[in-house]
Amino acid sequence: MISDIRRIKLLLDRTRADIMFGYLVHNPMTVKQLSDAMGKKPGTVLHHVQKLKEAKLIDLVRTQETPTGIVERYYRATAREYRLGISELMRESPKSGSKPQDPIRSTLIGLSTVGVSVPDSDMKHARDILDKLIQIENKASMVVNRSENRAFQQLPPATRSSVLEIMQRFLLSKNASYQEALKEWHNLLATYLKNAENMED
Repeated sequence: MISDIRRIKLLLDRTRADIMFGYLVHNPMTVKQLSDAMGKKPGTVLHHVQKLKEAKLIDLVRTQETPTGIVERYYRATAREYRLGISELMRESPKSGSKPQDPIRSTLIGLSTVGVSVPDSDMKHARDILDKLIQIENKASMVVNRSENRAFQQLPPATRSSVLEIMQRFLLSKNASYQEALKEWHNLLATYLKNAENMED
């Protein structure tokens, strides 16, 4: 069970999560093997491996000297399975061309790092609210982005972005369904933030 905030934040990094849940929970591997498998520079992988080792999420399990005298260090995760929720998000081995992870689930899991721990019993409810908010926001964005106004298209990109954001917020402020869902979402956050604070007292 991983509950330490520092370790949770460490694993929110995609590369570290891939090293942990994609590889080292299954087999011991060297930095070179990991870099080859992930298509990343050995120096980059070594940096992340050292961070994971410092956090005691992985261990050096053995060393082996090659015929050329190079000492290979094999690392492995300190457990085969982790209870946190984030492990479910990132446990699958990274594959070329695989679909990105579910952003709604990622958001719900990430909330635990700031003290909002949504229990499994209410996860579907929280997901439904977020999904509704996102759908309405996407529709509002599509409406705003339909502008064929030539003068608008000639604005600098940063100005266009600001105008679109203002108009999107305006449309959402007038959308009763959105405002109702937003209120429900804020209530849910307040509920579980309060529970998290009570548990710490």
